[in-house]
Amino acid sequence: MAQRPLLSGLSGPGGRLLGAALLTALLAGCGSVSTGNAGSGTLGTSTTSRADVMTFQPGSLPVSYVGESYRVAVGVTGGVGPYGYRLTAGALPPGLKFSGGVLSGTPTKSGSYTFSIQATDANLSTRVQEYTLNVDALPPLALRPTLPPGEIRGETRIPLTIQAPRTVRAARLSWDLGKDVQVTRVQPADPGSVLFWQQRGSVLTVDLGFRTVPRPDARIALITVKPAGAVTLRADALGYEARDGAGKVLVDKKRPGSEAPKPAGGQASEKQPVKDEQKPAADPKAQTDQKSVAPNAADTKVTDPKTTDPKTVTPPDTVEGSPLPSPALPTPTVPPTLPPSLPPVTPPVTPVTPVTPPSGTGGA
Repeated sequence: MAQRPLLSGLSGPGGRLLGAALLTALLAGCGSVSTGNAGSGTLGTSTTSRADVMTFQPGSLPVSYVGESYRVAVGVTGGVGPYGYRLTAGALPPGLKFSGGVLSGTPTKSGSYTFSIQATDANLSTRVQEYTLNVDALPPLALRPTLPPGEIRGETRIPLTIQAPRTVRAARLSWDLGKDVQVTRVQPADPGSVLFWQQRGSVLTVDLGFRTVPRPDARIALITVKPAGAVTLRADALGYEARDGAGKVLVDKKRPGSEAPKPAGGQASEKQPVKDEQKPAADPKAQTDQKSVAPNAADTKVTDPKTTDPKTVTPPDTVEGSPLPSPALPTPTVPPTLPPSLPPVTPPVTPVTPVTPPSGTGGA
């Protein structure tokens, strides 16, 4: 008995077309497809699409500064999500951590640090990226205008940027624009910021308030000026002050010409102790004359009527130092000897005097 071919019935023109369709279905899962032209019998080849290869973003890390908050999200594109991340090699700068695809913290030591991060997708495909992060010393906080080169002749907009903002939430700018320069407009770069400005003479003052801390080197304001003629603006003719949310001063740079005048020599003089003024020597003759004119304090007494005994009060027209004469007292008189028959008489002014008894008390 003759065996029938496996694909009997596919030998004709119509069978060849059906066989090609079955072959296409069988090879679909293999990643390649073979198709042919039924009329010519030639075959072609095509490739199915695959998921894109994972690529890390960002490709490099921005510089960080000692003592300044740092936060960068690291992720991948391509592959099949969700993704997982982990640190596989190297060491992070002190003060930073990596968690959930985010590198964050506040660096505490300057230097250059190299480390590797691995990403894994839902199909368990992996990709590793090596990063180098430079940690530099924190530059000073500063406000800087971006000036055009050379002179300006017409209305010009000048961007104002902030360097190393740290934790700044408010700032004030004072800028001497020079003669015949009129400010026509000042606007914040961030619509949510608060801004006030005024111009007095050639000096422009701008007050800024920030809802959030600006990014380093971010534009914070646009200043539009209109000079009367060709002028060259100076970036060093400005001063600024910045404070954090608690009002702490972060930087205070005085505008040139606005400082208090310094003593000659350029250095502040130390306080010298104040010496007692030398009094001129007294003239002995003048002292003698003065003593003869002024009453002697030791010879003049002031009496208080409330504290002085009335018996010792000196009459107002009495001058002490010349005692008054004592009043004349009556001279005591000796009682005359009276006859024995008469009673003795005692004068009223005579002090107590013994009385002589009458005679004749012992005779018979």
